[in-house]
Amino acid sequence: MKKKILLVLLAILAGAAIWLALLFREQYAAAQSVQQVASDMYSLTYEGDYGFDDFLAQGGASSTAEVAAYIGSFLTHGLVKVVPDPQTFGCSSLTVKNLIGETLSGRNFDWPDCSSDIVVIRTYPKQGYASIATTPIMFLGFGKDWKPVRMMDRMMLLSAIYVPLDGLNERGLYVADLVAGDTVKTDQQTSRPDLTTTTAIRLLLDKAATVDEALALLGQYDMHSDIQYAHHLAIADASGRSVVVEWVHDEMLVVDSPICTNHYLAESDCKGTSLFLDSSVQRYESLQADLAQHDVMSEPEVTAAMQAVAGSDITRWSVVFNHKQLTATYYQYADFGHPLFFRLQAKR
Repeated sequence: MKKKILLVLLAILAGAAIWLALLFREQYAAAQSVQQVASDMYSLTYEGDYGFDDFLAQGGASSTAEVAAYIGSFLTHGLVKVVPDPQTFGCSSLTVKNLIGETLSGRNFDWPDCSSDIVVIRTYPKQGYASIATTPIMFLGFGKDWKPVRMMDRMMLLSAIYVPLDGLNERGLYVADLVAGDTVKTDQQTSRPDLTTTTAIRLLLDKAATVDEALALLGQYDMHSDIQYAHHLAIADASGRSVVVEWVHDEMLVVDSPICTNHYLAESDCKGTSLFLDSSVQRYESLQADLAQHDVMSEPEVTAAMQAVAGSDITRWSVVFNHKQLTATYYQYADFGHPLFFRLQAKR
């Protein structure tokens, strides 16, 4: 009898192990892909369904807490609670063509306490475009000194998929989040489904091939700020078209611009204003001067332009994307002598 009971228990455990393996097969494979690629820098690759279509189908989310609840439910099947950490940050973005007609976008992510590890995320969704994106791990809410060392930690790191702050997809669409310059949160309230700032970036990377498609998609959702600041998005496509999207008095505004820093650019009563006006204008004018001197720019010239508006005490990462070659060249802490190269493979 005892032998039969033991066999039954072993069979149950084996069945449970198989069930868990099937349940987490895509998440487990993604967690295994996590690598430390440099000091303070990790990468991960997710192939398959990370639940974003279901997220959109259930109405999206209007707050980071709602996003966190969904992430915990889908990616960890309720086993882990994810709590994104509200932060403040500013940045610079520049888009320009090179000599052979390829579009390049440079981006600095500036943040007052820039010592968090970061993760470079490559995703290959079943329904949508492959993309490469970036986020600071501290924004995931796990603590400043948290490291994705154990397998469960690596499973938790998958939540970064929903918190991209910049990225490029396989069709050459680039998106970057920058604070717009005040503390007026966007909180649109209509019958449309909801998006937060970072889930809007995930939407565009997964679903939009051009600036026009990106704008059409954004117009289908209510936008809600992720942190206690207004945001604007720098968006550019492989053709070289570049825009900045802002939300003023809960209205979406669009302005054609290859440059974005941290003050309002679109026509509104906020245009030209910012809590960070002196710094923002200084960076904007520096990038504007570079464009005035060059009809086209090489990747080293774009890198130099971003270096001129970066600072080791404020710039957590800089990245230059090539929209045609699907490459991303990263620099950490304004250390432009040590590039880190990544390439996105388009889906077959």
